[in-house]
Amino acid sequence: MGYLAFLAILLHACVSQKENKNLTWYQHQVIEQLVPETDSSYRVQIGIMAATFWLDNQDGQLAKNLNLLQQSYTQRNKVDVAVQQGTNKIIRVTKSE
Repeated sequence: MGYLAFLAILLHACVSQKENKNLTWYQHQVIEQLVPETDSSYRVQIGIMAATFWLDNQDGQLAKNLNLLQQSYTQRNKVDVAVQQGTNKIIRVTKSE
């Protein structure tokens, strides 16, 4: 039984690592700019970085991610943002802890 638990933990760790391999995380950031481009696409500036990042509705998470970004922009809440490497596309937004 212990062997099975160990294998499950190992498998989970490998899958999580592969999923995050192409992501760059910006942790504990405050959103400085949030500008709508179209009905389902937003231009986002994270912290004081000069780079522009994009949020769109391709994965169906626009409302959740947009809500967290707007809270960060208006209330100065810190968020963690995962950006796909090479595209500047925002993949995931979570509250900072």
